[in-house]
Amino acid sequence: MRNLFVDAMLLTSLICYTAATTTPTSSFRIQGQVRDNNGRGIQNVVVNDGVHFTTTDINGDWQLVSDTAESKFIAISTPAEYELPQVNGLATGFYIPIKQAVNTVENTFILKKRSSQSDKFSYIAISDPQVSNSNNMTRWRNEAIVDIKNVVDSLNDSREVVGVALGDLVWDKMKLFEPYKKSMKNMGMTVFQCIGNHDFDKQFKDLNNMPKGSSNFAEHEYFKYFGPTNYSFNIGKIHVITVKNINYKGSIGYTEELTKPVLDWIKHDLSYVPAGTTVFLNMHAAGWNTAAEEGNIRDAKQLEEILKDYTVHVFCGHTHFFQNAEPNAKLYQHNIGAVCGAWWDSWINRCGAPNGYLIVNVDGNDVSWSYKATREKSNYQFKTYLPGTFITQKDYFVANVWDYDSQCKVEWMADGKPMGEMERFTDQDQSYLENTDKHNDNGPINTPHLFRVKAPVGTRVVTVAFTNRFGERFVQQVSLNHGWHSRIIAHRGYWNTVGSAQNSIAALRKANQIKAYGSEFDVQMTKDHKIVVNHDDDINGIKIITANYSDVKYQRLPNGEKLPTLQEYLENGRACKYTKLILEIKPHPTEELENQCVDKVVSLVRALGMSHRVEYISFSKNICRQLADKLYGASISYLEGDLTPKEAKDLGMRGIDYDVAVLRKHPEWVKQAHDLGMTVNVWTVNKLDDIRYFLSLGVDYVTTNEPVAAMKLEKQMGL
Repeated sequence: MRNLFVDAMLLTSLICYTAATTTPTSSFRIQGQVRDNNGRGIQNVVVNDGVHFTTTDINGDWQLVSDTAESKFIAISTPAEYELPQVNGLATGFYIPIKQAVNTVENTFILKKRSSQSDKFSYIAISDPQVSNSNNMTRWRNEAIVDIKNVVDSLNDSREVVGVALGDLVWDKMKLFEPYKKSMKNMGMTVFQCIGNHDFDKQFKDLNNMPKGSSNFAEHEYFKYFGPTNYSFNIGKIHVITVKNINYKGSIGYTEELTKPVLDWIKHDLSYVPAGTTVFLNMHAAGWNTAAEEGNIRDAKQLEEILKDYTVHVFCGHTHFFQNAEPNAKLYQHNIGAVCGAWWDSWINRCGAPNGYLIVNVDGNDVSWSYKATREKSNYQFKTYLPGTFITQKDYFVANVWDYDSQCKVEWMADGKPMGEMERFTDQDQSYLENTDKHNDNGPINTPHLFRVKAPVGTRVVTVAFTNRFGERFVQQVSLNHGWHSRIIAHRGYWNTVGSAQNSIAALRKANQIKAYGSEFDVQMTKDHKIVVNHDDDINGIKIITANYSDVKYQRLPNGEKLPTLQEYLENGRACKYTKLILEIKPHPTEELENQCVDKVVSLVRALGMSHRVEYISFSKNICRQLADKLYGASISYLEGDLTPKEAKDLGMRGIDYDVAVLRKHPEWVKQAHDLGMTVNVWTVNKLDDIRYFLSLGVDYVTTNEPVAAMKLEKQMGL
């Protein structure tokens, strides 16, 4: 072994010249060892420098001739008989930076023999954390990390757990690698990383696209924190590969492709893996999506050919939607919903799937999985929409079943009677429409995992049963006779009762107790941009728009409650499962202030995951325009009464919400609005004769200070 060391040292200092030019050589012969923790050599361990491969000899020794202009790491593929090297749960110790390796003879990898061999383990696949700022980082830590840690703790009782983040760890901000890495320490599993298009330093092109020998390239910060972008390891009977499939051109420009060097690397790596082995392949961009093909890698066919002798599960992200694909009988792609959903703006992905991650359970070559939504129980596997709540499917009961594939069933029952399978259809998910700015570049997709049925007239309970490919059955029973079935909206909450007050939290809770359709409430903005719940523009004589929040926060409502903030109201509304929140944004002195108020309101509703529970109303045309511009599919209604239904629809409204006198004068507007696909609400209707008249006229909703009497009349009329 002495000669190898001498060669390496000589090459380090030697400058070679050709007849045509004077260029320092970047090729070195590098050597090292793979040892167990008792110092014994381990034979047949695969070693590579990102280009060239070799295996250790009987003594555990290896050597490679590496070009440091191309190769940045020496890495091993940990054998299944040995523990995955890690420090504080972060995968490390399986690679050595090439600059360190060329200057050292003792390039030794130390592996610890497993005390017992098991083919059972769990695999946590996490797509797109994509933290961009401190708020994102807070949500990542408090929502995702906490949820994942709880799941890992429950799994560790019976098996080892391995995790992988599938790229876009951050959002082009290299300084966030440090806190991101710190956030994943000591989670009870060994965590690996994959590079995504937002994990490159946008000042540079990637190593493959920079001039050979460049000291600056787009992966340099990623390398510093996480090591090589292409690597593999073995656990149980599974061979796990992670690769870079973003061809980065600099300045956030890229194409989704593996490129020839990476395809060659995969070929070399698999040449050491017996045909028929089950392979897990981690990469950022998908290869075989049909819902939005523009995000697929360009060389998917070449990759499929390389993988043909193996049973392969591909884990990927990038798209911020959930789609399973089966390109062939031996290749299954899991394009996993992003853990950040729609870029931390809400709680859902572009397809309507919730923020979450994939839990994969492995027993030998048997692989099963389920999607775990953050903040939800593990049995939350689909979302349902009552008739009338999914805009394009007004008469249908709709289910969004994100982890659907060809071996799954989505069946339904009407009042306990089996009705067969639900009809699958493709559309944009309603919840995402309600959560998304109209001009968002990353808009909704045509979701292929939607299902619908028309329930027979008189059906009281619809039961949906999703059976996945493993025979696990998930059931939801949904009553059609409560939970927003009533047409009655409690004006400023149900305040006309003991212990309540207009726009109070108590009034909201009491509206939910009587199962009113909605609880209407009003919001104002303080001088320092805090949104509070109050009808008038002053509270106890203090003008809200000219006061800071500190000036009004301790002001009391007539029932003794302090003035609620919008955040407090929404947080309490989350627990009110029967009643929607009808949010009226009051006009402000200037359009600029109105715009600021709309921004604050929409951001807060989204941040609290309440978009599907909130409907918007306003007297201000500007506020209505701003809401319509920001929200694709949200329910927004105009209050003033000076526009025909057609004019209101042209403003971007989904409904009109007019005073009793206006609709008494223009009863024909009810039919006109319905013909335009709009809803009609009438306010504030307190006389039973008026309520009966408008319900008979066919209005969709009645806002009243007498919700109990109105709901009793509604039932008497058989509505």
